[in-house]
Amino acid sequence: MKITKIEPVLVGAATPGVGLLSDRNYIFIRVHTDEGVTGLGEATLESHDNAVLGTLKDLAPLVIGQDPRRIEFLTQRMTRQLFWKGGVIKGSAVAGIELALWDILGKSLGVPVHQLVGGACRDKVRVYVNGWSGGSLDPAAIREKVQIARAAGYHAFKFSLAVPAGPVGDSATLRTIVKAAETIRETVGPDAPLMFDGHGRYDADMAIRIAKGLAPLDFLFFEEPVQPEDEEALAKVAAHAGIPVATGERLIFKQEFRKLLDRKAASILQPDIGHCCGFGEALKISHLAEAFSAFIAPHGPMSPVITTVSLHLDAVIPNFLIQERIFLNDWRNEVITEPLTVEDGFIRVPEKPGWGIELDEEVVRAHPAITPYTPALFREDGSVWDW
Repeated sequence: MKITKIEPVLVGAATPGVGLLSDRNYIFIRVHTDEGVTGLGEATLESHDNAVLGTLKDLAPLVIGQDPRRIEFLTQRMTRQLFWKGGVIKGSAVAGIELALWDILGKSLGVPVHQLVGGACRDKVRVYVNGWSGGSLDPAAIREKVQIARAAGYHAFKFSLAVPAGPVGDSATLRTIVKAAETIRETVGPDAPLMFDGHGRYDADMAIRIAKGLAPLDFLFFEEPVQPEDEEALAKVAAHAGIPVATGERLIFKQEFRKLLDRKAASILQPDIGHCCGFGEALKISHLAEAFSAFIAPHGPMSPVITTVSLHLDAVIPNFLIQERIFLNDWRNEVITEPLTVEDGFIRVPEKPGWGIELDEEVVRAHPAITPYTPALFREDGSVWDW
């Protein structure tokens, strides 16, 4: 069996909300072979479409004509043989191809991917919902949107507030965050897992103040309280937060995750299979975390393809905590042939060969590529603030 073609497929996926959300294109990758077996992957990277597509062209000569079942060999070629290992742009392009290779291998053997790496150690995967609030800050709207997400089967909720914060002691922003958190907790009750995503927006001192405000509300974790490459700041927050720190969606290689574990800077790691060079690297990161008694909560707010892929990882690792899933109550949930269903806070482990899904061609054709959009946020004094 030989690889004959790398085919990117772009699907325009505007995000419904109140204007503080990203509009993106899903970047799906099809890897074709001379035996008619085609694999499916995803390399979505918001507002960096052209960079990812260009990198795919650079990588294609390394894999065209090769046996797609030599997954580790081809991944090593893509990451090492062009000298520059790269960051998230290259990591996403590599992931898109690598994921398709696993799909080909599973299909060629007639088994789901999770059976290729030891088999499932659980029957269903606990999930939390992200993006359910539509970016709203209004308590009445938050309560209404929580109920909509609960009716869709979700029992765990993550939120983030795109409100520019001042450094160190922004009490007004702190009160806004805590008020939203209190509204959610009052609505969902005492037992529903809650998570707050900082998007790396805060300095360590401000993040600690936020964490202490959230701690009485019994949060499962505080995600990206500071920038993920600032290991010292992460360690400072983790030591004083009072709730677990989670991070990792913007990291690519296992060596980066090891630094966080060595410094006790996070107890929950969030590799994104669509960014960290694929399924194989995410599996290695998960095993590394297990050696440090840390947990894995994979990042995945893209399409149902990356969610389905993540379910195979979640199924096989003993230290799995919870899986992210973006709230999809529109056509985006139908972009795959086996739409995912949340039941009592869980999704069943896929059992069909490969990833167990294909793209729905009719839905793909109905949603051509759009112009990506990521909000630009500024502080009150006009200085740039992280989205």
